Amino acid sequence: MISFFILCISGVLWGFFDLLRKLCLEFLSTTQIVYIILLSQLIIFFFSLYFSNLNISNFHYFILLLIISLLNIISLYLFLKAIKNEQISLCIPLLSYSPLFSLLFSKFLLEENLTTIQYIGIFIIFFGSFILFSKTLKARDLLVSPFSLIKNKGAQKIILVTIIWSLVPVLDKKSLLYTDIFMHGFLQSFLGILFLFLFVKTPRFNSFLTYKNRTQVYLFLLLVVVSFLATIIQFEALKVNLVPILEVVKRAVGILLSLLFGYIFFREQINKIKILSIFVIITGLSFIL
Repeated sequence: MISFFILCISGVLWGFFDLLRKLCLEFLSTTQIVYIILLSQLIIFFFSLYFSNLNISNFHYFILLLIISLLNIISLYLFLKAIKNEQISLCIPLLSYSPLFSLLFSKFLLEENLTTIQYIGIFIIFFGSFILFSKTLKARDLLVSPFSLIKNKGAQKIILVTIIWSLVPVLDKKSLLYTDIFMHGFLQSFLGILFLFLFVKTPRFNSFLTYKNRTQVYLFLLLVVVSFLATIIQFEALKVNLVPILEVVKRAVGILLSLLFGYIFFREQINKIKILSIFVIITGLSFIL
């Protein structure tokens, strides 16, 4: 029961994190947000090292750390580029592919096997995403919708993000066999910032820091706090849950919140195609549980 409660909290936090990132893109650049997220996590995780045993038990951890840090930066850039120009209620449901990719990665890396019911769930999720990008519910449009999905540039980015975000929790869970969540979070954010300094030009924050819009300041602070909480709660959830289960709950909650947030904050239309698609996707996710 406690593990499921942690999963639900993780899902809500990631749902709010998605919202905050899209809202902040209205006054911050993609690179600024990437720097803010990683730098704030580095500072907070540095102080959290007080609770760490400061131990790494296997050299293989550093290989995993390198891969995770690179994938996190790439996926964060792709995700921000996608949600900046697309509806959040269209982008987030596509992340429902992550549990099925997590199942595949978990099978090979963590030896967590799939069942027949889970394969059925995977098929249902694909069908739900096709409905989402269909113009109507007619058979002809449903058959064409996979091609519409593939041609959509935002969808292309989100699917790449989904593959990466399916692999990262698996690698995180493997990494947590060799160290604790505080040490892992600190080293991950440190290496991420190092890569940014080496390969990405440092953005200017002068115009934002001198700007007196309170709403923007509050959004900035919420982005910092929620990014840390979402990350550390996910690490904690990985310790007591299978990776695909984590992804199922997180995505189901995230999809529902994206529909709600899209309507409230961005005036995105809620129509019967979106509602049916989300219902089908969540049904498919339930088969994976």
